[in-house]
Order: sequence, then structure tokens, then C-alpha cells
Amino acid sequence: MASGVQVRNDFPDIFASLLPAIDTIYLQDFDEPKVDWEQLFTMKKSTRQFENNTGFTGFPTVGTVGEGEDYPLYSVAQLYDKKFTHTKFGGAWAVTEEMEDDDQYELVASMARKFKRSFRFTREVNFSNVFNNANSATELSADGSNVLATHTLFNASTKSNLAATDFGVASAQTMFDHFASLTDDQGIRIGLRPWAIVANPAMRWVIGEVMRSSLKPYTTDNEKNILNEMDLKEIYWPEITDTDAWYVVVKPSTMDGNGLRAYNRQPFTTSTDFQISNTTMLSVGRGRWSRGVIDWRAMYGSPGA
Repeated sequence: MASGVQVRNDFPDIFASLLPAIDTIYLQDFDEPKVDWEQLFTMKKSTRQFENNTGFTGFPTVGTVGEGEDYPLYSVAQLYDKKFTHTKFGGAWAVTEEMEDDDQYELVASMARKFKRSFRFTREVNFSNVFNNANSATELSADGSNVLATHTLFNASTKSNLAATDFGVASAQTMFDHFASLTDDQGIRIGLRPWAIVANPAMRWVIGEVMRSSLKPYTTDNEKNILNEMDLKEIYWPEITDTDAWYVVVKPSTMDGNGLRAYNRQPFTTSTDFQISNTTMLSVGRGRWSRGVIDWRAMYGSPGA
């Protein structure tokens, strides 16, 4: 080795115990309040720079066939492609040798925890924007339209999944009717079932009154509330920014997972080492993922006022 070149073994005491300790902290599963938002997406792994998903129409209705006649040959048409390009997120923080020498381990350990928490929160906010931007051009479904919009099907008919009113008894009934009457692009009814309603925690009270009251709320007629019999999971997500927005989604496994989709290209990965030039510990964290909506039929709702 060339003279004058210093290597790690020349500095055995600098951050000797701190480096592995920081890595251990990163691996810990901290007991922090969480919103179970990942269950809303079909989560897949990826080993490539991007992933492409191609959609196809279903088959049209079949016709009658006379005795001895050939069966008509049906075909499906390609619809739209949805490209998921993974985005890299990352950051770093540093600790001086003096801080380690002055026995500031607890402070450094706290910084490591906060750094991982920041990364986790960044990921959560990024995923929540699939809902927050669902009726804007920044979040498109595979057909090129806003996720919540009026969509034109392959058979030239149109269907809207954008609710016009705040959440209430009437809008909830309309939502259930919407999913029950959905068709594919050839007009074949698929009858999707709503699975979960997603909203800011401020909507907890309204949704609870509408969905769980035995009698219809906001009326004195003592009518039975049929919505009380519907099985609709409630997910309250603080990162849904509009406090009167509401979104209803189908179960991720429905539609062959071609509704809300996410790809994990690289999980939260850290590298912690020290810099010889200034004996400073540097900790880097990064990750790569993509998320979005393939088929707009997976979602219905209102972005709020």
C-alpha cells in the first residue's frame, strides 16, 4: 500500500461502537402510531428501473349460433399502458467526533430514530397523494384521465367515479349503486364490491353516523338504516389533507390487483461510516418506489370542498 494512505484499522477507536449501534437502531421496529395504509395497495417487488402494465378489454356478449354454423371468433383489444417509474428518495446526517467523544450516544441514537421516522413519513405522504391528487392531472389512471373523472370506455360509453356531494346517506347509497353497476370496456357488468372507505380522521364522526346508525341519521322518520348492514372497512388516514374528502376503494386482490398498485424497488437502506478527512460519522438512508392507479374502477369518491 502506498505510503501515507490511512485505512480504517489505523483508527480503531473512532466511532468503534457507535457505527454498529446506529445500524441496530435502524433495524428496530419502533412502537409508533401507524395508519395501516399499505393494505390499500397491491404491493409488488421490482428489479427494474420501471414497470409497465398493459390493459385489455374483455370479450363482448356472445351471440346465437345456428346448427352447423361456425362459432364466431372473438378477440380482445389492447387498452392503455400504465408505466410505473421508480423514484429515489434519500437523505443523510452527520455526527462529529467530538459529539461521540463527549458521550452523546443517547442524542445520536435519538437522531437515528428521527431519521428513520422521517423517511417512513415521507413514504406515507407520497402514497397518500394518490388520493389527495385523485381528481387532478398529477395523478392519472391508465386511461390517461384523472383517477376521479368521467371516463370514456372502449365501447364509447362514459362513466364517472367522481362523487358530487359530501358523504352522507344519499351519497353512500349512490356509491354502492355505482360499484354494483360497473362494467368492463365491452359493457359486461363486473359488479365490484366496495371494500374500504378512506378519509381524514375528522370524517370519523360523519362516517360512523351514516354507516353504523340503526336508524337513518338526520331524520325523525324512524326509517331503518340499510347502510348499517353493509360491510365497509373504515380507514382514517391523517395524511388525507382535505378534512371532508372521502374515497372508497375495492379490495386490492380484486381486478387481479390492477387497481391501486405499488412497487418496492429498494427498501429503506442505510450506509453508516466515517470520513477520514474530518473524522465525522455520516449516515445515509435511501429507498426507491413507485405507486399509482391502473384501473380507475378501483376507486370512487370526492376530494372534498
